[in-house]
Order: sequence, then structure tokens, then C-alpha cells
Amino acid sequence: MKQIVSRPVDKHKYASYWTKATEFYTGMKQAEEDGNWNLACLNAIHCAISSVDAVTTFYLKQRSAGQRHEDAAALLQQTGVPQAKETARQLLDILSRKNLVEYDAEEPTETNARNTIKQTEKIYTWAKTNLKT
Repeated sequence: MKQIVSRPVDKHKYASYWTKATEFYTGMKQAEEDGNWNLACLNAIHCAISSVDAVTTFYLKQRSAGQRHEDAAALLQQTGVPQAKETARQLLDILSRKNLVEYDAEEPTETNARNTIKQTEKIYTWAKTNLKT
């Protein structure tokens, strides 16, 4: 099993990650409304990552520090929070699109973007419930 690269973080710093998640969420929704699918997807991806960072910081006092964002999903599963495993799976699915959205010449379709947004909304809502913000 590959070791998860993480770093310790003061528990109260979860609020900073949550602020980022909320800003990315707001940007995602605005880009969706504008039909800007590239920006909607990028904001969705970063919203999902920041949401997970907030949860792992709150519960474990750690956040992923590796070059692979997939470590964040593995770390999330260690929190013991209900539905963490399913949320980690959703995060991995979103992350599988990251390089395509950021670096590939092909742009996301509206359908693909809306699917990414829908999954991100689930992660964001789950994190909000578990952070009780």
C-alpha cells in the first residue's frame, strides 16, 4: 500500500480551507449560470479538493501534502466520518478529469460539466454537514 503524504495542520485552519471551498463553489455556480464550462469545471475541482481539505483538517489535523491529489481521497477515508468512503470515490472521479480540464485542448461538454458540478455539490454539501458550518 502506498503511503499517504500529508502534513499536520492546526485544527482551526479548517476554516480557511472551508472559505476557499465556498469561494470556489460560488464561482462554479456563477460559471454554470454563464455557460462557461471550463471555468465551472475548474472551480468544481478546486471546490471538491478544498472541501476535503477542510474535513481532514477538522477531523485529523492533517491535509494531503503529496503531489497526487488522490492522497486527499485516501486521507479522507481515515477520518471515520459517515460516508467518507463514498465521498472519497466521488472525489477520485472528479480528479480523474482534472488534467483534461486544465491542460487538454478539448473542452468539457455541457453534460460533462454539469455532471462534475453535481458531484461537487454532493461533496460540498456533505462537508458542510460534517463541519456543521
